[in-house]
Amino acid sequence: MRIRVFLRRRAAELAAGLTALICLLLVLLIHRDPGFNRYANGVTPFTILQPESVTEEAVEGYAGLRRSYTFTLPESESLTTVGARVSFFLRHTVAAYSIDGTSLSNDLAEEEGFHIGKTPGSYWVNIPLRPAYAGKTLRVTLTPVYPSVRDETPTFLVITRDALLTMVELPQNGLLLVLSGLAIAAGLFLALLALALPLDSGDRKRAFYLGAVTVAAGLWKLCGLPILTLVLDYRGLQKELWFTGASGYLLMLVLSLRLLTAVRGDGENRIGQLCFYLSAALAAALLGLQMLGVLELHEALIPFGVGMAILHVVSLLGKKPSRSELFWLLPFFLALIADLCIYYLNGSMQKAPVFLLWMILNLCVRGVGFVRASILRERLLRRREEELRDEKLRAMLSQMRPHFIYNTLASVYELCREEPAQAMRVIDDFTAYLQANFNAITAAEMIPFSEELRHTKAYLAVETALHGDDLCVAYDLETVAFRLPPLTLQPIVENAVKHGVAPGYCPVHITVRTRIAAEGIRLLVENDGAPYDPPGDREEKGGLENVRERLELMCGGELVIRAADGQNPRRGTLVTVCLRDRPNKRADRAKA
Repeated sequence: MRIRVFLRRRAAELAAGLTALICLLLVLLIHRDPGFNRYANGVTPFTILQPESVTEEAVEGYAGLRRSYTFTLPESESLTTVGARVSFFLRHTVAAYSIDGTSLSNDLAEEEGFHIGKTPGSYWVNIPLRPAYAGKTLRVTLTPVYPSVRDETPTFLVITRDALLTMVELPQNGLLLVLSGLAIAAGLFLALLALALPLDSGDRKRAFYLGAVTVAAGLWKLCGLPILTLVLDYRGLQKELWFTGASGYLLMLVLSLRLLTAVRGDGENRIGQLCFYLSAALAAALLGLQMLGVLELHEALIPFGVGMAILHVVSLLGKKPSRSELFWLLPFFLALIADLCIYYLNGSMQKAPVFLLWMILNLCVRGVGFVRASILRERLLRRREEELRDEKLRAMLSQMRPHFIYNTLASVYELCREEPAQAMRVIDDFTAYLQANFNAITAAEMIPFSEELRHTKAYLAVETALHGDDLCVAYDLETVAFRLPPLTLQPIVENAVKHGVAPGYCPVHITVRTRIAAEGIRLLVENDGAPYDPPGDREEKGGLENVRERLELMCGGELVIRAADGQNPRRGTLVTVCLRDRPNKRADRAKA
């Protein structure tokens, strides 16, 4: 039973995890046996050029070293293949090359700058080959820009572009290419889903930042793949791609810290918030200094990563970290360390998929969990709000019904002593009123104003029989074609009779008006009886307070009580009900 309940509750997470696992297995199978690789080898072979000599010389600037490779181009069929070329991949290295001393490129190593930053980025050098080059000497001069890449030795291939893409790069980069694309697509989907769905504020932040971190990680990995620069080599975007990847790396670490503060809760992690603001300011400063030419972003990436690791640990101070925080933080850095170990062992990030695998699996499991938990919580809260609202409405209606009945019976009691025959007529009217309108009184929905007006007139008939000429009622109705909560007008009129008919203020005139306003309908009840007495610190009249609460709950209406503005020196009281509803003009025409 417990297993069945667990599977039902975690069905979405299990489905997402299973889908991610199937995608991973598919990618691994393709990586192991891409299928077309053997066919491509048979049709379009390629040659790995081995340099005949390598010379080094010290230079000013950059990494302080320049290395020259000398090759004798072979006299083979590869030179006659359409589109054949010498191709090699460089990272942060300036290249120049010549055939028998004739330069085929600009000597970029002598240029003082590459606009923003010294690096030309990561890119492919492609030297077109012609049959006339057979047996000639190819000289390639490489100038590393940074010390971190001065010991890298490229692989020189005689190959066509299509063969380079399908035979070499796709088998090597296919896994990370698919994982990077999947991370970007899934992260964008989760981030947009978090913004579109009516999620809880905390869950929205957690889901959004988890998606954003995954997108940044995917960009970082994708822009560093040689296959992407090969696909886009005709655009000359190698430098833009590298800076996009570096920016993705910075954003990944900054947003990871923001996600960590969101997992704990913004209100409970002041230290984490300060660490996040510090990291964001530091990342912005690095980018700004790079644009100004003060520092090279490439040389600041590793120190920035170390500093971010420290800030992640500092953000956990002040409170014992929860399992959610540790579950995010420890695998995050363990996966990064695993990729760095692979990089130092192989000299390339092309075979380091651990971090992206963890990010995608984490997004599928935790991202879906954030969204699902928030939706379930929102449904539960909405259900509880509806239940509380219904209970409150039922309580207020039950409070109003005896209030009206008791006041009516008290009035009949007074008539029985003074005018028994009139009391009998009032009882008959009151009985008919209860029989005809009991359903409307018990309704918790909005009712037509005409029904509420009949309730009020029935009540006033009883009060008029009691007070005689001391009570005068007039109606000025611009419209009756609207709806309002039950027991809205009657308690207001009852309150006007109760507090207006007082010794020294009779006769009392009560006027009921309806007006069409720009925002909806206005219902006004005015009397010129006893002057209005603001409640101040004492408790406001229960009946009108109930009316105000029901107006707010059921239709967002308002109730305002103030002194009347009439010419009568007694002034009296004006009660205004504002209903956000438009009149039914067709019903008004039918009524006319």
